Amino acid sequence: MLASCNSESKKKDNNDLAIEPFWNIEKAKKQALDFNSSDTWDTKTLEMEIGYIDALTSLDFPFFTSPFPTPEYESPGNGNSSIETEIGGKKIIGHTVIIGRGEHSEHLFKTITDEYITYFTILTIADSLKTENPVIATSRNHPHYLAQGSLNKSSKSRVDWVAIQLADKNAYSIVNARIFDLRVGRLILVAPQKDGSIRFYQTQAPTMNLNEREKFIENLKTQPKAIAFFSDHNNI
Repeated sequence: MLASCNSESKKKDNNDLAIEPFWNIEKAKKQALDFNSSDTWDTKTLEMEIGYIDALTSLDFPFFTSPFPTPEYESPGNGNSSIETEIGGKKIIGHTVIIGRGEHSEHLFKTITDEYITYFTILTIADSLKTENPVIATSRNHPHYLAQGSLNKSSKSRVDWVAIQLADKNAYSIVNARIFDLRVGRLILVAPQKDGSIRFYQTQAPTMNLNEREKFIENLKTQPKAIAFFSDHNNI
């Protein structure tokens, strides 16, 4: 009996030492209330975004990018960039998305020196047409982050994507209606087919700083799986 009591006591002590998660249902409820209440809105930023509405809505993103009011918040930043390379004799284009270091994203960082980390990268085969490849990242759902873009926008080989990094440590992407759990891998390869269908390959790439991501993509050029994926005769 004494041993049992000591065991229960140790379990209680361990539970007391457990670290509270950054995001929980109570914070989610408060955020929902804050979004609903105009008293909490950052009207100055909303007015600024309304001023850019023509530029925002002229770009054909998967989600229509109309401005919306949000509670005031402080973000360590986020962003995006484009990629162009060659793998398996094919011209490859893509997008990558970064997120700044903060309480909401600390779990993504492996070293204390990195200020930004990539949480999503997508690569696909460029078609032979001159098409736009718009991309945008937003912090307007802070502490959740969203980015979206299109590749080969003006052709039947179009690749639309959305990536979401949530404050509860989950992360997802939707690419042409397929859902990816990004905790499995942060880089998605996409190969549009000649018959109008599409193929995907989710790599096991982790979150990376920008230098690591560049090296990872450079190494893909010599990886047999990546070469075979992009050079398949059924691809565009």
